[in-house]
Amino acid sequence: MSKRNLALLLVALFTLVVMSGCGGDKKQEAKFPTKPVTIISPTAAGGGTDAIARALGKATEPLFGQAVTIVNKPGAGNALGLTEGLNAKPDGYTVTFAPVEVVLHPLMGNVPWKATDFKPVMMVNLDAAALSVPAESPYKTLEDFIKAAKEKPGTLKVGASAPGTIWHLAALSLQDKAGIKTNILPYAGGAAPAITDLLGNHVDAITVSAAEVAQHVKAGKVRILAVMTPERLPEFKDVPTAKEKGVAVEIATWRALLVPKQTPDAVVKVLHDTFKKGMEDPKFVEFMNKGGFGIGYKSADELSKYIVQQDAMFKPLIEQAGLLKK
Repeated sequence: MSKRNLALLLVALFTLVVMSGCGGDKKQEAKFPTKPVTIISPTAAGGGTDAIARALGKATEPLFGQAVTIVNKPGAGNALGLTEGLNAKPDGYTVTFAPVEVVLHPLMGNVPWKATDFKPVMMVNLDAAALSVPAESPYKTLEDFIKAAKEKPGTLKVGASAPGTIWHLAALSLQDKAGIKTNILPYAGGAAPAITDLLGNHVDAITVSAAEVAQHVKAGKVRILAVMTPERLPEFKDVPTAKEKGVAVEIATWRALLVPKQTPDAVVKVLHDTFKKGMEDPKFVEFMNKGGFGIGYKSADELSKYIVQQDAMFKPLIEQAGLLKK
């Protein structure tokens, strides 16, 4: 055999090997997943993030044909679990169920990464902030509350969460858009202690999600004056949006599935399509409705744009709170 023919033969054999290898990769991707999928919840067990993650995992297991395990990694205001999720092996087997803090922490300089360092899979949940008062409050409408706040600047007590967290930023945003000044009381423990103080009439109002006060609204102990979302919530159809009342404030907590940036697109597509079917499972929908959690789907592309928008929206609020990274 001539040297030229031998060279051609070697090239042909090399091409076949490469093509065979590529085919194997595609075949392997097509089979994803071939082992259990882990969802990191950066919160402690029992909270809303954990509960939704578990319900979604349960609904999705039969679709994956593999176990879906929820691993709680609480700490540092969700930063610990988020960081672990970002640093996970980018093979699709570790997914992070990220709350809105994935945008907030980088702005405050609490982590060495940005929300855009993740690759979005999809958004699952969105719960709008709501301004709520005790049922016996003299403020029957948002207009009543704003009028009182303007007449007595800095005196109305508004319970919120810790500085720089979502409900604290909701209170700041309401002030800014309504042109009022209130006495914002931050609760390190989040919504729960703020709600307790509202029920005890120790504060005039609170800014937490509608879902978190839903049971008290149904019991006739709390009244929601307005929700900070573009449209009225299905479970609170009689409650107006702040926008309807002339206050252009839209702020909410949300939860989304994210993976490390280097995760293959083909794997992300499998994750997206499967988790989306899980979201549509009647049992998952029933769980969300009963818990008062808003189903807020966004595709990977939509979520990517939304994260950028959220970053731009929260930056001036965090700066106002004196917490922006310098």
